[in-house]
Amino acid sequence: MVTNDNGDRLAPRREVLLQARCRKSSWHVFSVELGDISQGGCSIIGSAGNFEVGDIVQLRITGFRPLKAQVRWISGDCVGVEFQSALTRAVIDDLAATYGIAIRVGSVPC
Repeated sequence: MVTNDNGDRLAPRREVLLQARCRKSSWHVFSVELGDISQGGCSIIGSAGNFEVGDIVQLRITGFRPLKAQVRWISGDCVGVEFQSALTRAVIDDLAATYGIAIRVGSVPC
């Protein structure tokens, strides 16, 4: 996670409901659901049992190149991953416009 000296995120999270494919190895590929995304990473909801902190994964979102990422945290049924290469703000805005959802305060699972 990219942060400033105060520990604050440098890129805001955008709430989405987005299906992706996750590859942990050549034989371990499965569907995941992304709950939010930022330039530096995303959260995966409902799949924590498939991950360990430190895992290197590849996420495939339809229409985009595969994204290499590392699992940084696991909390309950949520997983946070950090992208090895940051996405552009334009990509995040496009994903949020297409897959963004209105979130009530306190309803985000991660």
